[in-house]
Amino acid sequence: MNNYRIKDPTPFGKQFMVEQFNKEFHLDITYKFFKEKLDTMKKKYKKYKELLSSTGISVDPITSEIDASESW
Repeated sequence: MNNYRIKDPTPFGKQFMVEQFNKEFHLDITYKFFKEKLDTMKKKYKKYKELLSSTGISVDPITSEIDASESW
């Protein structure tokens, strides 16, 4: 499965991903579950990036500490 595409997996890729996930975690979910979860996370990340860029607050990528300017 070297040609896996994260944006739009092939039908075989979708089936493989769902089968492996269900097998590993003993669940019975569909690809729609993954797609909805991914879309939700993308929306939240976009809002997070907008918030960080508009407030002057940043997050240290190494320590994960929040840093704000003195005006805060």
